[in-house]
Amino acid sequence: MSNSKKFKTREVFISHIAIGANNPIRIQSMTNTKTEDIVATTSQILALEEAGCEIARVTVQGKKQAYALEHIKNALLKKKSKIPLVADIHFYPPAAYIAADFVDKIRINPGNFAEKRAVFKETILTEIQYQDELKKAEEKLVLLIDKLKKNKVALRIGVNHGSLSDRIMTRYGNTIKGMVESAIEYGNILRKHDYHNIVFSMKSSSSFITIEAYRALVDKMLKLGWDYPLHLGVTEAGDKDDGIIKSSVGIGALLLDGIGDTIRVSLTEDPTKEIEPAKKLVKLCSNRSKNIATQFSDNSNFTKSFSNKKTLLALKINSSGDLDSVANDKLNLIDIFYLENFKNTKEDLEFIKKLKNLKKTIISKLDIEGATKIYSLEEYPKNSDERFPLEITPRDEYEKIKNLNPLFIVFKPLNSNIEKTREFSSFLQKNNIYTDTILDLKYTGSLDDIKILASSEIGLILYEQFANGILLDVPENSKENKSQINTLELSLNILQACNLKKYKTEFIACPSCGRTLFNIQKALKKIKENTSHLPDLKIAVMGCIVNGPGEMQGSDFGYVGANTGKIDLYVNQTCVEKNIDEKDAVGKLISLIKKQGKWKEQINA
Repeated sequence: MSNSKKFKTREVFISHIAIGANNPIRIQSMTNTKTEDIVATTSQILALEEAGCEIARVTVQGKKQAYALEHIKNALLKKKSKIPLVADIHFYPPAAYIAADFVDKIRINPGNFAEKRAVFKETILTEIQYQDELKKAEEKLVLLIDKLKKNKVALRIGVNHGSLSDRIMTRYGNTIKGMVESAIEYGNILRKHDYHNIVFSMKSSSSFITIEAYRALVDKMLKLGWDYPLHLGVTEAGDKDDGIIKSSVGIGALLLDGIGDTIRVSLTEDPTKEIEPAKKLVKLCSNRSKNIATQFSDNSNFTKSFSNKKTLLALKINSSGDLDSVANDKLNLIDIFYLENFKNTKEDLEFIKKLKNLKKTIISKLDIEGATKIYSLEEYPKNSDERFPLEITPRDEYEKIKNLNPLFIVFKPLNSNIEKTREFSSFLQKNNIYTDTILDLKYTGSLDDIKILASSEIGLILYEQFANGILLDVPENSKENKSQINTLELSLNILQACNLKKYKTEFIACPSCGRTLFNIQKALKKIKENTSHLPDLKIAVMGCIVNGPGEMQGSDFGYVGANTGKIDLYVNQTCVEKNIDEKDAVGKLISLIKKQGKWKEQINA
């Protein structure tokens, strides 16, 4: 793929696989077998390689798993596999020292590698105490650096929002700035000891926080003159239904903007199912921005800038029968109805009356009773005092807008969605025109391609605040697409992934790994079946304590793996029930939601 970047990175080798510089975007995944099960883990890595995975990661909890890596590596070599192997380390530095003899890359989380994980209690450290804690971390990291240098092993500094160290939390809280500082501190230690085979990642379960965290790190590295490669991912994205869209919003927006060298689409599924959407994401986002790097903000309160902005959802409909099957709760989420092929028939007029009663905005190019007419810049009424919506394309003369006061603007980029929208937004800003702008974006192709590309482009556009509304133009059926595309459902899923409009329960769920001691895929499916009708709730389904209390911050309820077949339940970040049998845990979760007064009975459409 084209690798034009805003952020030019150096080349780093993971065994024979080169990342960064002008190399292709590499695709990664992670096993979910028990690492000490040599046969199962080797088999899954080979299946990942067959599917197109280029770098495979395994979890290493302790010495048993670390020593198992030698046998896994040998088993892969016997199968003539050369896929690079990565050891994922949390809490236990000695496991990293052992693993460095057998793998091609180590991933550590600075939040828990050599320091105490945050306990979410307000603590104050003096500058001396802060530096002493950092020095202790350096002493443990130096032992690893020596091994990495000797064996030519790469290191990923993998920072996760929600699992920052106690020391970082005392100074910065759980903020993007804290994430950046955590990464830079460890980078400084590595550079101090002349080690540069470094990769960074800045993951979050929020797509927009993920985008901002990577941008903030890029901004910091540009100022420092650093050029280390970036591995992209949205953590705890969920299963295939939600996870692909959520990952596309976060990863795709960064790829489209010229940031990133390797990616993983984390899904709570069999790991091999991550590879195809990752390949599609790389391919569809291959037209990377060639603009000069902008200065990215490291504002720790970044998410607040989105909280007060209403994101508009518009929908094109061809007849009053189009929405007969849509439940009223979804109908209420649509702000603007764009009517096409409507006539002043009794059925159509009754439908319009229904929308009027719901206080919806109704527009059309046709002369339809009850609908506001939308005009182009070539045909708008010159002598009217009434405000009207305007439809604009890049072919129009934007200067004419200065003399008008449109009700709102529907902007159709026609092609080059990102660049044309960026240009139009820039024109509006320069001329102090603050009219609501709804993007009319047209997509064709397969359902899977449309999901990924639309999520990526819309994610970047809404993150940048180039517009504050979307109107998807997607054919319901085509020769390329045997599955029907529900445009409303796709629009709502993208806006939900951006955390800009809620229509169902938000789930964050880790993809699972060898640390997970229960069937997380089955549990997530069962939890979604029973709780997806609760749009005001955020529920975390986490495999173990590593991705547990910290990374589910902001969740109303947590379902977290404890021991084999045992689950802990959380309200916010407080554990309220421990060691529940897996077979009883979903029922207990529902009872807990009811006990907290957050339950609503599901109303069938």
